Amino acid sequence: MKVIVGYVRILRPINIIISVITVLICADILNELQNTPLLIYTIMTVVLFIGGANTFNDVHDINTDKINKPYRPIVCGDISMRSAKIYFIILILAGVGFCLFLPVQAVLIALLIAIPVMILYSIKFKSKPLLGNLLISFLLGLTFLFCGFVFGNVFPMIIPASLAFFLTLVRELTKDIEDYVGDNKSGLRTMPIVFGLNRSIKLVIFLALVTGLLSLIPYFINYYSWYYLIPLTLGVELPLALVVVSFMFSPTILTAKKSSVLLKIATIMGIISIHVGATYGC
Repeated sequence: MKVIVGYVRILRPINIIISVITVLICADILNELQNTPLLIYTIMTVVLFIGGANTFNDVHDINTDKINKPYRPIVCGDISMRSAKIYFIILILAGVGFCLFLPVQAVLIALLIAIPVMILYSIKFKSKPLLGNLLISFLLGLTFLFCGFVFGNVFPMIIPASLAFFLTLVRELTKDIEDYVGDNKSGLRTMPIVFGLNRSIKLVIFLALVTGLLSLIPYFINYYSWYYLIPLTLGVELPLALVVVSFMFSPTILTAKKSSVLLKIATIMGIISIHVGATYGC
């Protein structure tokens, strides 16, 4: 049972659930929920690719996870390194299998962009200052565009992709601050290590403010209705404001840990805000 739980945990279940909800919301916005076969293929593709990416990431992060996240399945011995590598291959191959049932444009995005970027991120770019953060943010935003190509309508996905990109970028930089000690001991060159904690925190504050302002634009240009504004204000603007204020008064690693949780909530609420705004119109 412990091994089975380990195989589930390495997928990051919360991230998997969020990805499923994201695909369902995209399909609903595009009025494609009734397209059951295509919806199932898309969900399975996204879930398997994200699960594979998380597994691959844990394989390559074992040294830093021993310090930053000792509860991870490989580190605590629930899954062996060899088993994790085999698991990654199975997940990706299964994802490719489901992906081949999707439209050609979506297949090309998945095989030529998403998978290579996911692998290169873990192997080479994760420890590159800011570049790694930008790549993972790009991948999260790409999920929305991928769904747009699957269902044949990319334009409505541009705003959700942009919001996901910026929220993820703020959270990824915050997580780098949170993981500063372990990353530094492992010889990684993340933003806080190369440019310092203070500069990194200032960048998080700046990006949080920019993200908060940009996320209001769809409402002010009447693209989304006030139905979008209410959950956005409570679920995105308020957490972003708390992150900014917290870092201003306490620029510490502990604040980064607390802020990371707030930003995950903000990401989920951002998706919900877009769904509500798009569903109820202007």
